[in-house]
Amino acid sequence: MLKKISLLSLLFILIFGSLFTTVNAKNISDPRPSSEAELDGSISIMGKATNGNEETPGEWYIGATPSNLDPAKPVLLFVHGLNSTAQVWWEDSDMYSTAYNAGYQSTFIQLYDAGGQNEDMWDNGQLLADKIQEIFSHFNGRPITVVAHSKGGVDTQTALTYYGANQYVDNVITLSSPHHGSQLADLSYSSSAGWLADLIGAKGDGTYSMQMAEMEAFRNQTDVQPLAYYNDYYTLAGTAWGSMFTSTFYGGMYLSQYGSNDGVVTVDSSRLPGGQELAVGDWTHTEIRSGITFPVFENYLADAQVTNLTSSKEKKKNKNIKTNQWVDGGELKGNNQLSMFVEDGVEEININLMTAKQPESITLVSPSGQEHPASFKSTKLTEGIFVNAINHQTAIKWPESGEWHIEVKAQPDDAYLLLTDYKTDKKFSLNKSIKRNAALDLTYNLKSDSSKVKPQTIETTYHVTASANPIESYTFSKKGNAIQHIKLDQPDQVYNITIEIEGQTRSGETFKRTIIESVKVPGPPHR
Repeated sequence: MLKKISLLSLLFILIFGSLFTTVNAKNISDPRPSSEAELDGSISIMGKATNGNEETPGEWYIGATPSNLDPAKPVLLFVHGLNSTAQVWWEDSDMYSTAYNAGYQSTFIQLYDAGGQNEDMWDNGQLLADKIQEIFSHFNGRPITVVAHSKGGVDTQTALTYYGANQYVDNVITLSSPHHGSQLADLSYSSSAGWLADLIGAKGDGTYSMQMAEMEAFRNQTDVQPLAYYNDYYTLAGTAWGSMFTSTFYGGMYLSQYGSNDGVVTVDSSRLPGGQELAVGDWTHTEIRSGITFPVFENYLADAQVTNLTSSKEKKKNKNIKTNQWVDGGELKGNNQLSMFVEDGVEEININLMTAKQPESITLVSPSGQEHPASFKSTKLTEGIFVNAINHQTAIKWPESGEWHIEVKAQPDDAYLLLTDYKTDKKFSLNKSIKRNAALDLTYNLKSDSSKVKPQTIETTYHVTASANPIESYTFSKKGNAIQHIKLDQPDQVYNITIEIEGQTRSGETFKRTIIESVKVPGPPHR
């Protein structure tokens, strides 16, 4: 009889337990702004293109107190990422309600990005450090554990390493944080993306700081600091892009050449040298900050002994970078005809046309002059570097070879960024070596596959632009299999290098490819 009662009780819990949890989650109130927050109005965005946010930097919020609150558990501080706001944790996300139902007191912070202009890790880090101390005092010295999404993880480590917040924090959980930067930031500073990036406000100080070369310098400076890993860091990463027409698909397609990613950040970049990796899961950059990941990191929220985890230093980085994409961009006015080349033997092309505004029409015309039936589906991007841009995407299997055209009837004052991804064999390799002294000496060595292309038809163009000063730019060109030397000597300057490769296949069809990266000339340490 007791067994029957126990089984019935268990069945009751299994059936109705989650229902009760959901009801509680729906009934909890939204976090309320703290009256103790000292607001910062020192940063002005006058004259800057904004990311559209209108919150108050420095304002922090207190979540509802759970009826099952465990005072032994740390206060959770949720930190948003680039171009985002505190509301992402409770609007269209169940992370807040999940933490509430698990008995945690939650708090949330608005960084400078929430006020309309993304900022670097130094400004956000200092602001965050001040607010961590306020939150610590408000809760009478209860320990804090930070759960940070995307760039919020970099901002958090800066706050703890450089601005004294380490003493108030137990652990740090980073959810797909670009600890080594983002190739999408490099893309935004490329010669192709300039028009669009300026229109949508993608080139803030926060984006600048996320360039791969800038973050390499940050890692070299930070990882040797005595407080860099005073706190325990645990990382999570995602590998899903979402469906073809979702906000993270464009980034996933572009980043695929660098390895597994979640549509905004690669798995390699999510790994913190002095941290420990908890999981790499089938999550997009949006999903990873939802309640679905809470059970994965819950056991690591409190300062406790941790075993059976692998240090991120032991993880091997992906070095097999693909080179089967072509990038183009510029201004749009009225009726426009954009062109792209497809060589023979391409199994599939995936076309992504990004604009600042919704065009009146987009038509795809094949090399034979026929309007192609493939239609573009438009999606407004809500995450990452190109937030608020509109991506128009379509895919074609076994496309006709030759020059294709995209006819765009645009609204006034618009711009575009075109990414074409080719599913086909690799046709060349481009190796780079770097010598760092007072200057930066770069050597590029291009080698084409003579079984697939005509080496004598290859032309490689290097566009070198100072990210902080686009007027400072250089162009170099080489024909055939050739070595290109580039010397850069402006201290502490980040340069974007956009490399365009054009040539002919063995059958005489034109192909084009683009490689984009950033490099930095050595300079004095920051802060």
